[in-house]
Amino acid sequence: MFLFVVKTVEINVESQLPKFTREPEKYSRLRLLEALQELYLSIRMLKEGYSRNSAGKLFLSWKALLSSLVVSNFNKIIEGKRREGREDEVKWYLRIGYTAPTTGLVGVSRDLENLGYRGIVNLTTAMLGVHRYAHNGLDRDVSPFSSRREAIIALKGLMKSEIEIIESLNLDQEGRELVEKIRRELNELG
Repeated sequence: MFLFVVKTVEINVESQLPKFTREPEKYSRLRLLEALQELYLSIRMLKEGYSRNSAGKLFLSWKALLSSLVVSNFNKIIEGKRREGREDEVKWYLRIGYTAPTTGLVGVSRDLENLGYRGIVNLTTAMLGVHRYAHNGLDRDVSPFSSRREAIIALKGLMKSEIEIIESLNLDQEGRELVEKIRRELNELG
């Protein structure tokens, strides 16, 4: 279990999340903090030489970030789906889409990109490759990487891209401090 001590509040990524329909701001904020925690762990694992574990954490961080963005923009996404007569997708978002499930990540990313989050679809595609690497290593039939070095270069680039997206959000002081801590760790990676 990993705890981030933030000011006087401990945030535990294994705590029960509130219902996103009842407390969307709190849900979104907790998922964003989860994304930051997982990103921090990903960097630490990569520093220790565990590239596949790092890849797994990076993917979890990405999913948490996308979930945070979906919930922050939930009404806009749903309004668009209703305008287009896609009630089945509205139901999907209400049932599970808000969590940014792996099997729906590209569609979720497309919806976010349609709201102005540029490059999210391409980053998600790359993150799905990282996910395959985390689970399968350098298996030539499955992995998008032909060497560990290639994977590490991709991980570092994706970490930087994710932190740039997070930095572009309207963060409170606590969020900015966490981002700065992660940025320092990332800079140490080289």
